[in-house]
Amino acid sequence: MGNNLTTKFCVMRHFLALLLCVPLMVSAEKKEPPLSDIAPYLEQGRINTLLDYVRNPQNEAQIYTMLGRSDKVYEFLTKYTEKSHCKLDSSVKKMPATPLVKKRVADHQVVMVNENHFNVASRALVAKWLPWFKDQGFTHVGFEAFGPGEKAAREFYFQESMMSNLIQKAEALGFKVFGYEAEKSTPDEMDFAEGFAFRDKQQAENILEQIAQADDNARFLIFAGWAHIAEAPLKYPGGKYRTMSDFLKNDHGINPLTIDTTACPYSGDENNPLASYAYMQDGDIINVGSVQNVDIQIRVPKAPPTTIGYFRKALGDAYIPNEADWPENTPVILQAYNTDKGYVADRIQSDAGEQLPLYLPSGNYRVTLHSLDGELIWEDRVELN
Repeated sequence: MGNNLTTKFCVMRHFLALLLCVPLMVSAEKKEPPLSDIAPYLEQGRINTLLDYVRNPQNEAQIYTMLGRSDKVYEFLTKYTEKSHCKLDSSVKKMPATPLVKKRVADHQVVMVNENHFNVASRALVAKWLPWFKDQGFTHVGFEAFGPGEKAAREFYFQESMMSNLIQKAEALGFKVFGYEAEKSTPDEMDFAEGFAFRDKQQAENILEQIAQADDNARFLIFAGWAHIAEAPLKYPGGKYRTMSDFLKNDHGINPLTIDTTACPYSGDENNPLASYAYMQDGDIINVGSVQNVDIQIRVPKAPPTTIGYFRKALGDAYIPNEADWPENTPVILQAYNTDKGYVADRIQSDAGEQLPLYLPSGNYRVTLHSLDGELIWEDRVELN
């Protein structure tokens, strides 16, 4: 998401950034920091190189999310989202989120949904919603995860299989898919608020360009991260900072429906893995946490630590290459890539003694099994019907 390392990987751009958004510790001795172009490291199975390079919990969580190991992200996710404001009293009314969202969408040309980048629930939920949005006349889907002219399949966030599935589903349904991330890197001399506004103003301008080029009846679904969808400046200890949605609404007169999914995730239920809820009190939707100034806040599930494929099971049927020579005492990474567009279809890291499956729909794939040091153990072209 952006051209410099801080822009691309410091994804919590609000006051919680003071806790979570730690700039990457880039050693001056490393000429090619692997996180600046993560796709080939993952594709080649060079996982230990990435994990050795990462030096803070946020970036480690990003890597394990891409490796399909929600269980290894659970503790981090819980630590930074399970706050006192998540507790509700008996006067609060719980209601299913999806009907509420569908009711509110009708009057808006632009709908924005944000995500916590360490919890793929929002990606899975929006993917489930996409056919309905298509039926309501939505024509465009915009992603913060890549910039204008960039190839999404090789970009950082699309190395996670649920995000990859989301963009592929949008393309398959006939949406015009575009990236709107800022193209200019934030100048080093800017403080937090200036840098955030510098980035988000560019994001807003890129979205405006897409709106200007589209038909008058075009409708837009925007998928963003964290605070970018706030409709007014947000507070942080140094003052306030402006956001992408704020620029669109207050400088350009575009009033989006904004849906926050980042606060207070709960441990999910396998019987209803995407159940999500809004909470109301005295007729108003409760909005807590760091991303304020939105229309709707919904609470999405997080994968239970005992269910590694909790969200990924929605991708397709379980697949394990039995013909592969799995080493007995070596952690491995199993990956499948679509042979047509090059997107990762699914990826899962197994610890020593484990043989965890991929989840794949029908299609043609290049499937590989590597040690975490990048040694290729097995590779084949696979057609699944």
